[in-house]
Order: sequence, then structure tokens, then C-alpha cells
Amino acid sequence: MAPKDQHLALSSGLGLAGIAVSNFWDCGREAIDCFKEEIIESVLKPNKETATHHYLNFFQNIEDEVDMFWKNTDLDKAYEFIVRTLDEVKMKPSLPVPDFKTCEEDYGHFSCECNEIVIQWMSYVSKNMDEIDKLIKHSAFQFIFQDRSFLHDFHLELANMIENEMDYIKSTYPEYVTTKNRLRRQHFPVWLKQAVFYRDKGTCVICRCDLSNLIRTQNTIHIDHIVPLELFGTNDASNMQLLCESCNTSKGARSTATSSINVPSWNL
Repeated sequence: MAPKDQHLALSSGLGLAGIAVSNFWDCGREAIDCFKEEIIESVLKPNKETATHHYLNFFQNIEDEVDMFWKNTDLDKAYEFIVRTLDEVKMKPSLPVPDFKTCEEDYGHFSCECNEIVIQWMSYVSKNMDEIDKLIKHSAFQFIFQDRSFLHDFHLELANMIENEMDYIKSTYPEYVTTKNRLRRQHFPVWLKQAVFYRDKGTCVICRCDLSNLIRTQNTIHIDHIVPLELFGTNDASNMQLLCESCNTSKGARSTATSSINVPSWNL
């Protein structure tokens, strides 16, 4: 079956991903704790809304961003930001357009028609903020999912939280916990296997051997937990990587080995 093409708000997503990654080492634990219950529920088994999506929630609030622009920049700049964002997420409404060039109020637009029109745009953003934020987070995840080094660090921090919350998890979701007080291994759905294979380009991320079976067929595909369940890793979809059988066996249950190696476009 052919992959489903989809419009992505890549500029907004890239901005969010950059903020989320660069601030992780300062406030990653705070962000994880802020959405602790949602994260726990999402990592018991593979879900398309991953722990990293909830982490992105900590940084994404389009209503706050618009309000900041409105208070701290010229009104025309705030309007440009709103339109640019709504264009990206394909949610641009049929609202009046302010004419800043012919407006007689040159300083601030505090009491002119421009102000009233921009407030209508701001109101539209507020009413639709959940959907706008969801689309931007979805785009940001496409970047973060490519960064196995960040995912490694993120899931190590997440493992600390899981270990501390294991009593709660065991009492609330006993069917997902083993007798050793670790999360129980879950079935990997087809969509997850395909996503990991595509991201890692059909190649073992450690030894770089070909797993596509296009040339040689002796290598077996393994979907591996970057942070193993034994180390309080989770079944979160963003905690997975592609390994060959040999590397997966040698990695074992107590290693978090991964790789940031990829193939830059100009090297193709």
C-alpha cells in the first residue's frame, strides 16, 4: 500500500522542534512531569501520539504566541505571523484583511479598524488553537523522530520517571507490568515497523548492514527499544530503532546503544 501523503507545517514544526530540543537539558524533566499521566498512558503500548508529542505540548501554545506578538510588536507583524501560521496549517479563514498602508493611525493601530480586524483573526486562532497546535506538533514530531541521539536522551530521562512511578503504574495498569516491575513488551504494529524501517532507511543503525533484502537476504530485521525495558524503557513508538539480529543480540537488555549516523543529501 502506498504511503499516505500529507501537508505538513514544516516551518512552524521546525521552530517548535528546535525549541523543544534546545531546552530539553534545562527543563526536560519539568516538561515530562507536567504531562506525566498522559505520557504514562501513551507509553504502555505503541501509540501514534507518543511521549514526545506530549513533551512538545509543554512548548506549543499558538494563543500565547499570538498574544506575545500582539503585545510586543507592531500590529502588522502580529497579523503577518497569524496569517503565515494559518497558511501553513491550511486553516486560513474568510475574514476581512486589514489595510495597514492606508490606515491613518500610524503609531500602534490601537483604535482603528485595523485593530478590530486583527482582533477577529486572534479570536479565530483562540477558537481553533487545539487543532492548530495539534498540526504544528505533528509537524515538529517529523523532525524529532529523525534525531535518534535526542530520542536516546529523552527516553533515558523518561525511564527515570517510569522507575519512580512504577508503583502507581503497577496499581493502575497491572496488565502492562511484569513480575520484575518493568513494562511488559508489546506487539509492534505494522505502522510502527514501517515508520522505523523508513526512518532508518532499511539499515541497521549500529553496524550499517543492509536490511532491505533487496541485495542480500541473510540479515534479519529487528525492532529494538533504544532504552531497553529492563532499564525502565517504554513501548513508546519513538523509543524504537532498526537493528540486525547480530547487533540486537549483542546490545542486550542493558545497553542503550544507538547512532546518529545518517546520509546527508549531498552525499547521495
